Amino acid sequence: MLTLSHLPPVITGHQRAVYQHPHDAALIVKTMRPESVAHRWDAPGRWYKRLPRVRHYVSYLREIKEYIAAHTCPDPDPPIARIVGLVETDVGLGLVCEKVRAPNGEMAPTLHQCWVENGGEPPWARPALEVFLESLLRHNVIVGDLNAANLVFGSDSRGGPRLLMVDGFGEKGAIPLSSMSRAFNRHFIRRRYRRMLRDLSTPVEGWTGPRTEP
Repeated sequence: MLTLSHLPPVITGHQRAVYQHPHDAALIVKTMRPESVAHRWDAPGRWYKRLPRVRHYVSYLREIKEYIAAHTCPDPDPPIARIVGLVETDVGLGLVCEKVRAPNGEMAPTLHQCWVENGGEPPWARPALEVFLESLLRHNVIVGDLNAANLVFGSDSRGGPRLLMVDGFGEKGAIPLSSMSRAFNRHFIRRRYRRMLRDLSTPVEGWTGPRTEP
């Protein structure tokens, strides 16, 4: 069992806390935040959230399933972060993933962070986004939440730098339309991609980004 409770998370999101793996600098461990579990799964009136047997670990199952599905493509290099496996920790079950790194070895920045820090579209963004979109479509990756906070620009053991999706992939819908139809999934990916570009072009935190055509 990994002991993580004495470590500060490197990232704290709405539902998860992300820790540096204590024994391997190339890995991170995603865990579910107890506050999120209490609010989203254990709260009165949220009985429907407790119907799946995996309960609050449903996102792990969704991402692992999509990671496996993406590897059925002849090109075994999908644009999503590499999943290593599951591990028991003192703060609950953890999802172990390869760290996507910046040149200094730290966690790679999100596309949103890069956009904000540059005061608009970084010079590398458009070519990287086009490669990322083409790879999503080629691997038929199902995206549940395609936004600039779930994409990072960095390198892993497969190479880089490039854009990789580190969260938000996998089928979320009760009716799995994207899983049932590749054509529907391609349409859904393109629509979410255009929306992400529009969101990036919207003023954020005091700056105004460039207008991007849909």
